Amino acid sequence: MGLVLSTPACSGWVRAEGGFVTSTTLAKGRQGASAGVEAAIGGEHDPVALLMALRGKVTEGAGDVALHVGGIHIHNPDPVGFYVMGGANFLQLGSADGDVSFGMFSPAAELGMIIGFKSKSPSGVPVKLPDMLTLGTRIGYDLRFTSQPNEGFWTVNLGYAVGSGPR
Repeated sequence: MGLVLSTPACSGWVRAEGGFVTSTTLAKGRQGASAGVEAAIGGEHDPVALLMALRGKVTEGAGDVALHVGGIHIHNPDPVGFYVMGGANFLQLGSADGDVSFGMFSPAAELGMIIGFKSKSPSGVPVKLPDMLTLGTRIGYDLRFTSQPNEGFWTVNLGYAVGSGPR
C-alpha cells in the first residue's frame, strides 16, 4: 500500500489507531478500549479517498470487530492539518450483554487533527510519504440485527499514519 501511495497519481494513508470508547449514554460497563487499522486510497486530485478499516472495541458489557467502508478527506499537514471521514460498518460481529451480536450498515463519522513530520531516508533525502500523528474523535451507531438494542458509541483515538492528501 505504501508503494502505491508513493506514486505521483495517488493520495491516501495507512494508519493504526487506538483509544478510549464509551457508549453515548455513558451507561455503566460500556467504557473501554478501541483499536483499528485502515487504508485509504484515492486519485492525486480527488478530494475524497476510498477507506477500508478493521476496527474493534472492548468494554465490560459489549465488544465487537467491524469491517468499515467509507470515504476520507485528508488535508495535508504543513505541519498541522485535519481529516474527515465517514462511512458504515459493512459487517460487525461481537457480543453485547453476554449474547452474540451481529450487525451491518452501522454509520460512523470521525473528525481529527494531523501533525506531520518530514521524514528523511538514511541517505538524507526527504521521503515522499510523511509520517503523521493523528488525534481524532469518532461517533458511531451500532445497528444490531440480534435481540440487543441498537447503541451509540463515542471514541477518542490517537494514531500513526503514513500517507498524503490530495495535491
